[in-house]
Amino acid sequence: MRHVAVGLSLILLASCILLWSDPKRKAKQAGADTRLNVALLNYTSVPVLEDGQRGMVDGLAESGFENGKQIEIKRFNAEGDRATAVLMAKEVVGGKYQAILTLSTPMLQAVATANEYTQQTHIFTLSTDPAGAGVGIDRDDPTNHPPYMIGYGTMQPVAEIFAYARQAFPNLKKVGVVWNPAESNSEASTLLARSACKEMQIELVEATVDTAAGILDAVKAVLAKDIQAIWVGGDTTVASGLDTMINTAAQAKVPVFSNIPVDIEKGAVFSLGADYYQVGIASGKLAARILNGESPAKLPVENYAPKLLAINFQAISQFKPTWNFPKNWEEEAQFVVDVSGKKVSKE
Repeated sequence: MRHVAVGLSLILLASCILLWSDPKRKAKQAGADTRLNVALLNYTSVPVLEDGQRGMVDGLAESGFENGKQIEIKRFNAEGDRATAVLMAKEVVGGKYQAILTLSTPMLQAVATANEYTQQTHIFTLSTDPAGAGVGIDRDDPTNHPPYMIGYGTMQPVAEIFAYARQAFPNLKKVGVVWNPAESNSEASTLLARSACKEMQIELVEATVDTAAGILDAVKAVLAKDIQAIWVGGDTTVASGLDTMINTAAQAKVPVFSNIPVDIEKGAVFSLGADYYQVGIASGKLAARILNGESPAKLPVENYAPKLLAINFQAISQFKPTWNFPKNWEEEAQFVVDVSGKKVSKE
């Protein structure tokens, strides 16, 4: 029995040695060890940011960084709470991530503040005006920014959308807007709107909110000023309460137009803005370049906002004959909601 036990022990030992030295096992271990860790931080669950997030992940995959293979993405979402965004930012800058990806201006700001000393690689996207976010990006020199930070700005075509609104309703003279002054991206859009409205002799009636809970009262306040339409810019606070805004305005027979194309799905009459999925794709590819070793310090912060027109025939039917789409709009639009409420993509 002693001899048998010794023999079995030797066989077991030899099997362990062979298993440990197996090249396939080593390769598998090496693959796991070389997988890059990436943190992806979203500020809130609204369609525009979710489209950008989906695009960012797809852009990484198209560039050879597929989630679960070459990289491991850990997602965070502050659900619109700034205090939560700050805590998440502090967590990721202290973690072992090869890159931190952020969506929206509030999340850009939260990570930039937390990252000032740790200086982890940071790629941002879906920020209307990153130079105005107070994170060290020079408006006059796009190459002058923190050397560990890079991304795309997405300034919406604000002046252009008011020109479109005037086409749809030539007698447009009074437009309302609800916005959050705490959002630098929203402030940048509102400043552009003021300038455009002054040029076009349109009165811009403003109401401000701190949280989505204040949207209903703010909408009622601008509606009480006999406005003819409501414009929605790139405000994440307003985006989280857009249903309330559109429904309240519709009851008063006032249309809503927006710089966020997906808003037509919630009842906006028309939208003119960036294709945020494509912005996400471009940002994912930019992140891949950085993961491949390119230095963010040598790249400029550029504006990237591929234009997308979306129109809603069902919504505008409530406001005819005052509001009408020009004939060329249907040809130009990439997305259409038909009279039955069905969304049709022309891509």
